[in-house]
Amino acid sequence: MYHLSSRPSVAQCPKILLLSISATLVLLTGCGNKEKPAAKESEIASSTTVNKPQLSGVPVPNEEPSEEVLRKLEFQRYEDIEDAGGLPVTVSATNQALLLRPKLYEVRKDSCSPTPQSPPGWYECSLTIKISLAADGSDPSEQGERIGVKWDPSGEWVLQ
Repeated sequence: MYHLSSRPSVAQCPKILLLSISATLVLLTGCGNKEKPAAKESEIASSTTVNKPQLSGVPVPNEEPSEEVLRKLEFQRYEDIEDAGGLPVTVSATNQALLLRPKLYEVRKDSCSPTPQSPPGWYECSLTIKISLAADGSDPSEQGERIGVKWDPSGEWVLQ
């Protein structure tokens, strides 16, 4: 049963209409379809060149880098540190500056896995290295290390 007393008065109709129109406008402006600006051609070209296969050079091998290759690359890294004069380090507790000259003794390959979202031939390898941080190279200890390795079109494994 419908009673006339339950209907809004004529004076309240414009207020209700105004509220419903403003609520609708707020919803429509929030749901507007905003277009993203078009990407520049240089941005598109740079993002697509990362995933392109190698077009020239020696093809990427199917197997991961060997322990001997990783050993050679790791010894080369530590040789580069020595050639640069060592690693400058600051002890935060005393603010004392030191120069470390690490001595690498041994490298063992633990595992290698393809680097996610990278071109074929890119690997992240886990190693166990034996190293000494003492000035005279004494008391070496083992520690883990990760290195990034990639296949170079010239036909050799290089550091990433």
